[in-house]
Amino acid sequence: MPKRSLVGVLTLLLCIPVFSWAQSKTVTGKITDASNGTPVPGASVTAKGSTVGTSSKADGSFSLTIPAATATLTISGVGFESQDVPVKADVIIVALRASASNLNEVVVIGYGTQRRRDVTGAITKISAEKITSIAAPSFEAALQGKAPGVQVIQGSGLAGSGSVIRIRGIASIGAGADPLYVVDGIPIISDPFLRSNNGGMNQNPLAAINPNDIESIEILKDAAAAGIYGSRGSNGVILITTKRGKSGKPSYNYNNKIGISTYANRPDFVSGPEWLQLRQEAWENDGNTGKAPLPGGLTWEQASKNNTDWWDQLTRNGFINEHSLSMTQGNKLVKSFIGATYSENQSYLKNNSYTRLGLRTNFDFTITPKFKANISAAYNRGINKRVPAAWAGGLGDAMSTALPIYPVYNDDKTWFTGGANPVRRLNETIWRNTDNLIIGGLVLDYEVIKNLNIRVNGSYNYQNGIDDQWESGNWINDTQKPGLAKRSPYRGKNWVASGTATYNWNYKDDHRFTFLAGIEFQEKSFINRVYVEKNSDKPFYKNRSLYEHALDSIKQTATPLNGPAYNAETFASAFGRINYVYKERYALQASVRRDGSSKFGPDKKYGVFPTISAGWTISQEDFLKPLTFINFLKLRASYGLTGNSNIASGQYYDTYYAGNPYNTQPTLYPGNVGNPDLHWEETANMDLALEFAAFNNRITGEVAYYHKKTTDLLLNTAISPSTSFGTSYRNVDGSEILNQGIELSLNVKVVNKKDLTFSIGGNIAKNYNELISLGGLSADAAGGGSNDTRVVTGYPIGTNYLVRYYGVDPNDGLPIWYDKSGKLTKTFSLDNRMPVGSVVPDFIGGINHSLSYKGFDFTSLWTFTIGGNIYDGSAKRQDGIVTDWVIRRDLLDRWQKPGDQAKFPRLTMNTGTYNGLSSEWQYNSTMFLYDASYLRLRELSLGYRFDPKLLTRLHVKGARVFVTGMNLLTFTKYPGGDPEIARDFENPTDRNLSPNITYLTPPQQKSWVIGLNVTF
Repeated sequence: MPKRSLVGVLTLLLCIPVFSWAQSKTVTGKITDASNGTPVPGASVTAKGSTVGTSSKADGSFSLTIPAATATLTISGVGFESQDVPVKADVIIVALRASASNLNEVVVIGYGTQRRRDVTGAITKISAEKITSIAAPSFEAALQGKAPGVQVIQGSGLAGSGSVIRIRGIASIGAGADPLYVVDGIPIISDPFLRSNNGGMNQNPLAAINPNDIESIEILKDAAAAGIYGSRGSNGVILITTKRGKSGKPSYNYNNKIGISTYANRPDFVSGPEWLQLRQEAWENDGNTGKAPLPGGLTWEQASKNNTDWWDQLTRNGFINEHSLSMTQGNKLVKSFIGATYSENQSYLKNNSYTRLGLRTNFDFTITPKFKANISAAYNRGINKRVPAAWAGGLGDAMSTALPIYPVYNDDKTWFTGGANPVRRLNETIWRNTDNLIIGGLVLDYEVIKNLNIRVNGSYNYQNGIDDQWESGNWINDTQKPGLAKRSPYRGKNWVASGTATYNWNYKDDHRFTFLAGIEFQEKSFINRVYVEKNSDKPFYKNRSLYEHALDSIKQTATPLNGPAYNAETFASAFGRINYVYKERYALQASVRRDGSSKFGPDKKYGVFPTISAGWTISQEDFLKPLTFINFLKLRASYGLTGNSNIASGQYYDTYYAGNPYNTQPTLYPGNVGNPDLHWEETANMDLALEFAAFNNRITGEVAYYHKKTTDLLLNTAISPSTSFGTSYRNVDGSEILNQGIELSLNVKVVNKKDLTFSIGGNIAKNYNELISLGGLSADAAGGGSNDTRVVTGYPIGTNYLVRYYGVDPNDGLPIWYDKSGKLTKTFSLDNRMPVGSVVPDFIGGINHSLSYKGFDFTSLWTFTIGGNIYDGSAKRQDGIVTDWVIRRDLLDRWQKPGDQAKFPRLTMNTGTYNGLSSEWQYNSTMFLYDASYLRLRELSLGYRFDPKLLTRLHVKGARVFVTGMNLLTFTKYPGGDPEIARDFENPTDRNLSPNITYLTPPQQKSWVIGLNVTF
């Protein structure tokens, strides 16, 4: 090419940018969240019709050079609706509204994250606002009614009470059926039996976790989602992700709730005069004359003067006081979140409260562009000022043996001691449990090459529990002593280490692969510290020097201060997962995990748990595009195996303990009969679901079907008496449990305008549960603790096993029963017990609404249970033989004279009146079996969010005030008080079989709180 021509071409090329620049312009702006005015970082800004684009910065600002002819910008962000904004000025302010479908929302999965649209498993995500919306005793209680197929039964109204959570049914009998809880990748200690059921309540190990630290909760329900956790995934997994730092200048958030609490429902008992009248009636019905003898050493004259309302004596309006403060900030090198909390939740029971103190720090470091580190540390302290309940006394006494004819004080102002007096105990004893919980972890992430990351995670979970009790000299009937202080501590340690390699590979534009491979090791153990008891005028937590002196005295006796480790276990695992997405249309996932557990013998130690799943986004297909009202339609399916090893350690080998010396020589005695053939329970899990969004995402939802079969059930069954032991764990050959059901969730945006939105939604689920086979074992092979539930082939887990009640003979007032063949009889016999009723409801769900107008918001949540039964173990004493128990008002519907049509038979003080009944405790019949259906207004909230423009001069970014009620209304046919109950449990079998059994269980708490949330 001639030199002159070359110069000309170069000159032309150099002029092109100048020409192009002359045809361009720069637009700047800011993107905010329409709901609260906060900046939206990372939002996409593109010139419509071109590929020119940028992303918003941490403060929501952006700057983009666009062709001069560009008339419209398209603004979009993860979790927000896309907007087309006309370019009418050089500065543009955009407020994005939350998307109804959130298809690009990031959800947490095991060992990673995924876009919602790529997920092939059953995962329900619950946001932080929904977790902290009510003053629940613990974060898991706030999940009720918010996730389809997840049954949440809050234990009771006691402060710090735990919940029974079942994800898609009950899949075990003798092993634990609670889900696995994972906090920031750490499987944490969550055993509800660490303190057994001492005091009529299972202590909640999750209560110390601060709900205000939680960013989101993901519930993994099927094999595709939970299978990566292998042997611990059969009961589902609850992933808890805590809040982390965000880019930008320091931002502070303060949240406060103040309110009052009382009981949601209560049983109705007769008064003192009525109780005397009914006792006299029973006495005369038995053929006696004169006045009936009274318990407590009282005369009729004394008893007639009393009408004590023990319920009123033991309850109050509790005070709720919660405060949390957090700070988040970040730059290119480090992002941080620091949060602190203080809360005191007094229950409606006098002297009962739960105080939580917490501190969390999360730091994310970008050491180099390829090397990142995350440090998380949390300390939570839970102080539970306890009172006895249920069978242990307290309010349980008010519902049983604290009679209305008993006085609180004698005439000389001393305590009445002739019968139950729970007020005396309340004033003469102190009981406090303290739990110190530490969860910490270090994560190192290094990008070895492009798209290949190696991630190493080391974490530690420590739990220290202290049980302090103090009894006055008056209570122990020794006024020469100042009192008695008692302490019994325990410690739990949980180490987890894991390493993963993740490789993302995009082949051309249509194929996306993610490969994950990892290993994990976990070690967990518990230790009981020595029990200490000393004379003292105050508990040990107020007299630490006395406690230390007592420990020194024990050391001098050569007694070890720490007992041997128990429930120690180790896990060693290897796992892998492959995800593939084709053209944003088809998604495939396959995973496998190999677990090794120290709970099983050498030949049964390892288990392999594979899963496979697929998703088809049908709305991406050309044949569906003419149906423009369909915005999103996705079919997904999964199948896989998960396991369950949730039994106590040390069952596969023989154990021996030190006995008393014999002839001055040490001795050992056996503790159990080992079973080296113990192995995992295994669940085959199939899931099929359809997700949809229509009419501009105004209608969204999901319908799912699942089918789960659990085999090789772990059961603590009877063994030969020749072994000198009653029971031993084994896998029951041929055993099988079926859970199958349908879930539906639906949300409809009825009104969706700028200043006015109204939506209504909800979920409903039906689970069919059946014990297919128990390998030929009888119905009494697995008793539900002290409850009247059993496992019977062909029936649900937790079937009531009772004598069927027909009614009352109107001629003589005696009860009529069914025998096994269905014939009527007047002879009561436990041999006529039959499987009736079920603790498993037919349907569970929740209905919610959300209404917002400008700054106001009004929301509600109704939860419901349809079908199933409640067995009231205390009613057989309250509504049965007239003894030294209180009497419920529904017993007034009793037979009194020939011809009466009544619910209850003639009153009697003699069990022999009812032929065949040997004891009032054996009165196990359907007379006390009730419909468990109920509808409850779980949440009701009214709030106002201030206009950010008005707050600017105060340097406040956002503020909201609100008032919220919990458990405000309950509609039920159950006459015994609260229909939502989960009594204390003795062991996992009891917990699996008897969630809907009540025995003097304190009803749920009802509360009103006012609150303030400020961001500055």
